[in-house]
Amino acid sequence: MKHALASLTFHLTDSADPYYQQLIDQVKDGIRQQRLKSGDKLPSSRQLAATLGVSRSTVARAYDALLAEGFLVSEAKRGLFVATSARVLLSPTAPVHSVAPVKPPPMLACDSGADVAAFPAKDWAASMRRSWLKPDLNVLEGAYSGGYPPLKSAIADYLYRVRGVACSAEQIFVTSGNRDALSILQHTLDAQTADAHWLLENPCYRPMRALLSNRASGLGALDVDAEGATLPLHKETPQVAIITPNRQYPLGIGMSPARRQAWLQAVQQNPSLWLIEDDYDNEYHYQGRMGVPLMQADTQGRSFLVGSFSKVLFRGLRLGFVVVPPGQIERFRASQQALGSSASLPIQPVLTDFMRHGRFDRHLNRMRRLYRLKRDRLLALLAEHLTPWLTWQAPQGGMHIRVMLMQEWLAAHRATRWDRRIAGDLLEQNIRLEVLSDHYVDPDMGEQGFLLGLSNPDEATMEQVVRALAVWFERQSG
Repeated sequence: MKHALASLTFHLTDSADPYYQQLIDQVKDGIRQQRLKSGDKLPSSRQLAATLGVSRSTVARAYDALLAEGFLVSEAKRGLFVATSARVLLSPTAPVHSVAPVKPPPMLACDSGADVAAFPAKDWAASMRRSWLKPDLNVLEGAYSGGYPPLKSAIADYLYRVRGVACSAEQIFVTSGNRDALSILQHTLDAQTADAHWLLENPCYRPMRALLSNRASGLGALDVDAEGATLPLHKETPQVAIITPNRQYPLGIGMSPARRQAWLQAVQQNPSLWLIEDDYDNEYHYQGRMGVPLMQADTQGRSFLVGSFSKVLFRGLRLGFVVVPPGQIERFRASQQALGSSASLPIQPVLTDFMRHGRFDRHLNRMRRLYRLKRDRLLALLAEHLTPWLTWQAPQGGMHIRVMLMQEWLAAHRATRWDRRIAGDLLEQNIRLEVLSDHYVDPDMGEQGFLLGLSNPDEATMEQVVRALAVWFERQSG
């Protein structure tokens, strides 16, 4: 009797499909390609779960579905076998039975996006009407490649009032978001220092690493400690460092005053060092005072500030901005024109009106209060259900909470990537978790835990996710 493991190698990936569905598809593909034949024996659910590093219930769910569809048969005290009629079921000529589609349950997640349910749609609609009563013909013709001039002025006013950044409207360029901003910055700086070595924090925002991964010079890592991003060790080559000093992503810590001063001194002393400061969600600060961006204190003109409206208003807006030092304005403008502006011009007058009439400030103030309440509720749920297994700190700002697996628990359960395994098991319950270790250059060496967004989910979703985590740990303890 041949064992199916000899004919088919099962493997799981972090795709959009749940693990059990991947197993179902692989068994069917094996039958279709005749790597699995009638009478072949499948490994037991316990054996296959141990081989793949998933829960036994995941494998059992896949086997149950294949049994129900007739691809497998079960024989008492012998196991599961490929059914005689399995290939017939996959034949294009097989009879098709009309089955009412089953609507999958909604995916639950603690997402850190904006809570669009609280967005002031009526105020936004009023801004749309006012801004388009007499539209600027240059907007209709797409003439403002660097951004709608009144919006640039409104952003400059806002940054001075709220963030303490003194800049002119000419220094501001409107982009379609973080990816667009980094593409233009790469083009701008590569034209001046083609051999520059780019440095990212470790851990960092994963899409940013993916965007820069094709650089011929490779990517360097700036390890993050309790004070923030560490300084680069090698100073003999041109370097571009992308950092998040006011609220590091994903760790959520603020850079210490001493480390901020060290970075500023490095810029002053090293004429080949450039800084790109990602100020992604600092509008949402709940305690104390938010730090002034490093750009404001940089007297050498080698710092860029990147900001986002999509993060604080709604994801579909796809608008952000870059504040450029005066000496780089023409170079940045040339790069943006060479690459082609991707920021939508027609929506920029609407955002301008929204800011000029005070709607933007009022919305942010309202959302700060709402997100602070959500933060406190999520912290209460964590304390009630997950204290024995996870640890965390109350963030002073931002839109997510970093929770870590306790070292004592990890020491008692020796294995790598427990956070990835837990996320895989909860995905089977239609719960998606953001895995902390995935954000490190070497995930196996990274801190294990999760990023639980507090801004987007409602209270019921928060509670379901936290309770699901608690149940997982309780089953492991039992």
